[in-house]
Amino acid sequence: MSLCDASNDLKAQYLASIPLATVWEGQILPGGITTPEKMKAMQDMVFDENDIVIVSYPKSGTTWVSEVLSAIAYGGDTERLKKIRLDERVPWMEMDYRCLDPNSPAQSSAKGPIREGKKQIWFTHLHLDYLPPSVREGKCKIVYVARNPKDNAVSYFHFHRLTTFMGLQKDMKWNDYFPLFCSGDICVGNWFKHTLDYWKFSQNNPNAKFVVYEDLKRDLMGEMKSLEEFVGISLTVDQRTEVVKHCSFDSMKNNKMTNKEGLVLFDHGETKFMRKGIVGDWKNYFTVAQNEAFDELYKKKMEGSGLNFEFE
Repeated sequence: MSLCDASNDLKAQYLASIPLATVWEGQILPGGITTPEKMKAMQDMVFDENDIVIVSYPKSGTTWVSEVLSAIAYGGDTERLKKIRLDERVPWMEMDYRCLDPNSPAQSSAKGPIREGKKQIWFTHLHLDYLPPSVREGKCKIVYVARNPKDNAVSYFHFHRLTTFMGLQKDMKWNDYFPLFCSGDICVGNWFKHTLDYWKFSQNNPNAKFVVYEDLKRDLMGEMKSLEEFVGISLTVDQRTEVVKHCSFDSMKNNKMTNKEGLVLFDHGETKFMRKGIVGDWKNYFTVAQNEAFDELYKKKMEGSGLNFEFE
């Protein structure tokens, strides 16, 4: 058995560790976030050209791109952004609010609570197959955010230790988590399938844009200009400069409107929602043997895709 293969016992232990988890069409759904009922009801949601849906595998830069696109939609007015929580500006599509409040409506087809002008921004971690039909058909703008899988794996590992709906797995060992991530036997599923399916989708859909975390780190200003063109909103140079400053990692980490501080879904006692935000942190976790095994898996899965990532 390869280091990238998870045993059946390990898979069972993981599933049992997620509170109120359900398995829906092969996907593990954390009970504190969504339900099979919500997943089914989502198919009735209708999206159009005024909607922007941000999609990512967890911990790929979702919050970062959500704040950037929100700032663009707000015309670069960062002072307004500081007064409204990000989760109110950019709602989580698959979130079933009845998990937090049994008296809350299912919100199967309701639009988000805050629409800036004609634009409503959403985010989701769902695989392409589970999105509402109008999204899969390209009726709205879709921005997919991808991050190199080694850093993504490490960040998602810490996310499991942070979130109440993941069971606050502070005792989870990296060596147990590693094969689960590689095999895709975790919430949201396989990184390779998730990323490559959206990569292929973006190649054939003019309303889909594929954004890479490492590119954002290298040139946020340039990536912002590209996103503005994609969603059809233009900022001035001064506005763009202010948004870049507002969306720096340190600024967002200290901004309670974006860093999830105080939300019941997260426990910031041991780790933070916005932790390091660097490229190459995987070197502090991957053993030599794990790195060699992952490189072999990466080569096999990514071959012929035309998609490549920077790992440092």
